[in-house]
Amino acid sequence: MTDTPLLEVRGLQKFFPITRGFLQRTVGQVRAVDGVDFTVNEGETLGLVGESGCGKTTASRCILRAIDPTGGQILYRTRSGQVVDLAALPQAELLPLRAEIQMIFQDPFGSHNPRMTLLDNVGEPLLVNGMKSRRERTDRVAELLRLVGLRPEFMHRFPHAFSGGQRQRIGIARALVLDPKLVIADEAVSALDVSIQAQVLNLLEDLKGEFGLTY
Repeated sequence: MTDTPLLEVRGLQKFFPITRGFLQRTVGQVRAVDGVDFTVNEGETLGLVGESGCGKTTASRCILRAIDPTGGQILYRTRSGQVVDLAALPQAELLPLRAEIQMIFQDPFGSHNPRMTLLDNVGEPLLVNGMKSRRERTDRVAELLRLVGLRPEFMHRFPHAFSGGQRQRIGIARALVLDPKLVIADEAVSALDVSIQAQVLNLLEDLKGEFGLTY
């Protein structure tokens, strides 16, 4: 354990240009995120609260570097203990850190490839990160499905065969398959029935303790 925060966001900004005309000249900017600061220590859960459209998802995507921030710093302490500014890293240097920061998406229906089985949906990050053995991927996916409350034999089914709550459990399994340190949950239960929300939140809390996660 260290006194250095796992994640420290300083002055985060993300502006989207407004363009007009045939030449698409920039005539203004949408300030989606402007001057956001927060700190997350290892093992903590931090919630960003705000009305729809205030920039919560944009801030999350900036941290993931799914989109490039306009300004500010995103200081992250890597598994090796080095503190890096994710906002300034080139893509080649970001690649090794992708496994350490994962996301649970808001939409349990649109976040899975409908043409891929659970094995391929959950196991794809393993393949991308160098695990070429299908048997090894199968064993890892089976382990994760058990942890999120699904039967391993389900891995050969397609996403359409599952309910919204089950699909979100699949999304959680995919986020954890690379053993991340930081998990960004983008309103992970807002699309679920109220009766299912508590189950998923309890699951996230149990997994946090078991894997030492930070949300």
